Amino acid sequence: YMMLALGMGSYRSALFHLITHAYSKALLFLGSGSIIHSMETVVGYSPAKSQNMGLMGGLRKHIPITKITFLLGTLSLCGIPPLACFWSKDEILNDSWLYSPVFAIIAWATAGLTAFYMFRIYLLTFEGHLNVHFQNYGGKQQNPFYSISLWGKKGVKKNSCLLTNESTYFFSKTKYPIDENGRKMTRPFMTIAHFEHKVIYSYPHES
Repeated sequence: YMMLALGMGSYRSALFHLITHAYSKALLFLGSGSIIHSMETVVGYSPAKSQNMGLMGGLRKHIPITKITFLLGTLSLCGIPPLACFWSKDEILNDSWLYSPVFAIIAWATAGLTAFYMFRIYLLTFEGHLNVHFQNYGGKQQNPFYSISLWGKKGVKKNSCLLTNESTYFFSKTKYPIDENGRKMTRPFMTIAHFEHKVIYSYPHES
């Protein structure tokens, strides 16, 4: 958008969008840092794990402040009114229609792509369920695109479901039955009873 505005000679719009875009991205980077620090309480210090969106999900329940700030940054970057990037993007789009309809169509398509990938990031990170306990992230993955696909997470395999009539031990293929009384959740930990070894899973928390 900034280069488009500069190419059209709309220097004021380009500088305005540079400032609003920078503040929105700064808010998103702060949120990303909070998410990474929170995930490190579960997976330890490992950038390959703590920054893997395929292991996240459902974090809105555990880091609600980060969720709100990240959502605000996402909405602003997507150009949702009345947030900052809306005003700068709207000015560039208006100038592009006056300059050339072709440039305007490209700018509108780019805005749609931005909204797509930003909401994809938000939904994969904060909505759904925490997936780190369902995946054997310590093992080798044959598929290089294992953790995440274009539209979202890969489907969790049926034999890796945690709270069903049969539960799979975290790194073992052996199945252990658990009854209804054995399912209990406590915050910030979840304890699974009736296994040969009691396993306690920690959850992320606000950093």
